Amino acid sequence: MKPRLPRRATAIIYGVAALFVITVAAVAATIVWDTHQKTIADNESQAVRFVAGSEAALNRSLLSIDILLAGAGELLRDSTATSVERDAIQPEVYMLMDGVVRQNLLVRYVAFVDSTGGVLASSDRRGRHIQMSLPPTFVSDILAQPVSSLAISAPVSSYASAQKVLYFARAVLLADGSRVVAVGEVQLSLLATIMTQGAGIRGLEVTLERDGGPLLASMPPRDDLSGRSILPPLHEQTSDGRPTRMAARLSGQPAIVVARPTLHRNLIIVASIPLASALADWRRERDLIVSTTLVFWLMILSVARFTQLQLRRQWQARVALIRSKATLDQALESMVDGFVLLDPQDRVLTWNRRFLDLFPWAAPYTKPLAPFRRIVEETAKFVSVEGGPDRRNEWLEATMVQFERAQSEQETVMPGGQVLRATRSRTPDGGTVCVYQDITEKRRHTAAIIESKAQLQATFDALPDLLLEVGLDGRCHSYHSPRVPLSAIEVEDPVGRLLPELLPPEAAAEVMAALREAYASGYSRGRQFERRGNRAKAWFEISISRKLVGDGSDARFIVILRNITESKLAAREIEHLAFYDILTGLPNRRLLLDRLQQAIGLNARRSRQGALLFLDLDNFKTLNDALGHDMGDVMLKQVASRLKECVREGDTVARLGGDEFVVMLEDLSEQNVIATSQTEAMGAAILATLNQPYQLGSQQHHSTCSIGVALFNAEHRSMEDLLKQADIAMYYAKTAGGNALRFFEAGMQTTITARATLENELHAAIASDQFVLHYQSQVTADDEVVGAEVLIRWQHPTRGLLQPMEFIDVAEDTGLIIPMGLWVLEAACRQLQLWAPHPSLHRLTLAVNVSARQFRKDDFVDQVQKVLVRTGANPSKLKLELTESLLQDKVADTIVKMNALAGLGIRFSMDDFGTGYSSLSYMTQLPLDQIKVDKFFVHSIGLNPKVELIIQTIIGMARNLDLEIVAEGVETQGQRSFLEKHGCRICQGYMFGRPQPVAAFERAMKSGLRATTVPRD
Repeated sequence: MKPRLPRRATAIIYGVAALFVITVAAVAATIVWDTHQKTIADNESQAVRFVAGSEAALNRSLLSIDILLAGAGELLRDSTATSVERDAIQPEVYMLMDGVVRQNLLVRYVAFVDSTGGVLASSDRRGRHIQMSLPPTFVSDILAQPVSSLAISAPVSSYASAQKVLYFARAVLLADGSRVVAVGEVQLSLLATIMTQGAGIRGLEVTLERDGGPLLASMPPRDDLSGRSILPPLHEQTSDGRPTRMAARLSGQPAIVVARPTLHRNLIIVASIPLASALADWRRERDLIVSTTLVFWLMILSVARFTQLQLRRQWQARVALIRSKATLDQALESMVDGFVLLDPQDRVLTWNRRFLDLFPWAAPYTKPLAPFRRIVEETAKFVSVEGGPDRRNEWLEATMVQFERAQSEQETVMPGGQVLRATRSRTPDGGTVCVYQDITEKRRHTAAIIESKAQLQATFDALPDLLLEVGLDGRCHSYHSPRVPLSAIEVEDPVGRLLPELLPPEAAAEVMAALREAYASGYSRGRQFERRGNRAKAWFEISISRKLVGDGSDARFIVILRNITESKLAAREIEHLAFYDILTGLPNRRLLLDRLQQAIGLNARRSRQGALLFLDLDNFKTLNDALGHDMGDVMLKQVASRLKECVREGDTVARLGGDEFVVMLEDLSEQNVIATSQTEAMGAAILATLNQPYQLGSQQHHSTCSIGVALFNAEHRSMEDLLKQADIAMYYAKTAGGNALRFFEAGMQTTITARATLENELHAAIASDQFVLHYQSQVTADDEVVGAEVLIRWQHPTRGLLQPMEFIDVAEDTGLIIPMGLWVLEAACRQLQLWAPHPSLHRLTLAVNVSARQFRKDDFVDQVQKVLVRTGANPSKLKLELTESLLQDKVADTIVKMNALAGLGIRFSMDDFGTGYSSLSYMTQLPLDQIKVDKFFVHSIGLNPKVELIIQTIIGMARNLDLEIVAEGVETQGQRSFLEKHGCRICQGYMFGRPQPVAAFERAMKSGLRATTVPRD
């Protein structure tokens, strides 16, 4: 910020300038006022003189007219009223009248009129036939005057010329005492000319007015005001010929007005000079004076401003000098180096504080004009040199010799290892500038830089990348080659060579493109090139950074060529893993969906159709369980190979996972019938190929598959829906027995949706505890209830109470049977615990059905044991009912679990015995307590003797194995009697009651059971 001139100086400068400005303004105002007053006075004088002259001229004209009329009247003095008309038209009278008129330039003609206004005679050539525009009462007013005098009419328009005229008249006394009127017509314009004759006043307005009456004549002419009174009215008494200020009589502008009466009674001549016209010249003079004043003001202010600027420059120069000295002092004091200025005799002139910090012992000797040698001698005592005092003296002499040179440098080691560098330079006047710099840290930094450079070189040597410094033209200026087997270039010394000489053409072009990119943006990354070696090919990534120095052809770039072969191969491997199945090498789900999307778009352009074939191997789990997963993988590879052989070129075979495959057929006919036929043919070929035996190690294996088909065209947009449709069709093929092909139909979706809805509702039912247990009594031959079978029911929130047949199959397929079965088991045990203290219910046993899927869980035994612990139920009162399906596989595991549970006191019953797979060899190994005869056999009693024989056989076998027999589904007394006759002592069925809630079951127990026959539903 520049220093400002003190306000006091500025105030004085502009104060003097203001005084001059005020003086000039006062002089100019005085001159303007004086000229204004003089101009007004001059115009008033002109107006007075003009009115006086105009009055005289007008008086003369009026007098001449009056005399003319009086003289004309003398021509008829001897006439009487009866002879006047005849005498007036006499030729000699006419000639005399014409001669008189010709002598007066104002009067156009003279006429004699009677009291009625009729023309008796005239000097005009028309004689008495002339038409006159006399005002209506003009003649009568004149005749009414007792004394004959000159009368003037109001301005009227002449019939002859249509111009404004005035009529001057005088009464003429005849010989008999009667009177006629002598009238003279005067043009108004001539009268106005006489009034303004010789006037050269700008803007002058002249009017001839009656006393307090209308306007008679004006100059300039104002026909619109002629005959009208002008306000304010003027009177003879006030019209004294002196100038007054009032509105101009014609324009109404402010004006100088002078009015004087004429000799004729009631006539006033008025001169008006508008102030605007009167002051026109004064205004020009005023503007000139104002302009001159403004010029003087501008000159005064310019001089003041110039004076201020000059003073400010001088002030700023002075302040700058002071600041420069202060800045120099501050700079010297803020220097990190010591500073001493010597005169030509090597005496001290100035120094800074840092000098004394470096040489504290020199403080007593550092003063103005002190000899600097004394300071050097004192410093020699503290210098670290080897050799004692002699070496110190040598240092002293060597130092003083330095002062004789124009430029010199000297380094000195001080106590504590401090290193000082003295730089001395001669000044133009012969003095010396001495700068003392502490370079101890600089020495350490230099050593650190050398060490860092060595470390950086070692780092470069360890890097596997090739580093080049090249120019914009691609010429190599320096390089660092990695110690790796395969480098980007194979030239030993690339310095001075162009990139096309060091790299293959494609690689060199890529690097040059990266150079141009780095030249524009400062860096380039991501470009790659491939180089083929003798044994293998390698990929290199290009990274280029532009150096900050150099521009244009002098620009330099650091080029890093990194070998990314391993990462490239890894990326390809990752890409393969991302889109292909590891086991079979087929496309996976992601790649399949991508190709499916492309196929849908292609169908839209070609108006074609495609098909998705969803394949699932039948009973593949059995193969895995029997031969192991390794053989399963071998078979999956063979299936993949066979599928690829079946399809056409352009079709896709993919593996979704497990034993699920998808075949996508493209370019099928746009007609559904033909496309369906084409798909069926391909599906049949696939089924036939996959039905061929597989060689799995030393064994041959036969397998089939189920295929679901979904056709698609350009209208399909959701790929997941297509897969889902094909999957649904495959499910129907599998439920039909497998080894089949099914096309997707809309009804399948409805069924599957309903099944999925039921599955979701089952999940909700388990979570919200919507299941209840019903109890069906097991009755002995003595009508004693010894137990009950618990049967699950679903209390659906909207559909009401549902039987097991409506949801058990879905529960089995989805695995929900496991938590459902666990809930039934825990609810039954909880009920047993509730009955334990009851005298009539504590003896009852409860039979709980256990599904094969639940029983095969590895932790099933632990779950049952935990339920017993949680509920506290008596294990001996719990009976688990198993089906014969448990004997189909893993029999040994089944036996182990049953023995473990039997060890807890739990009893077992074989449910639906004789309807499934029954292996009598395992019957002796299983810890069974009871066998239940299926209701199929019971319902055939009395209807089929062969079935009766089977029942007898089952009863006999059970008795021989010491197993309890229970017949289920007993509904008639005949069935019960047959069973009791052949040794079955316990029955269960509608005959004894339907399954019922626990409250109804307990009420029945308390009231006592009686066997009654219940009709079958």
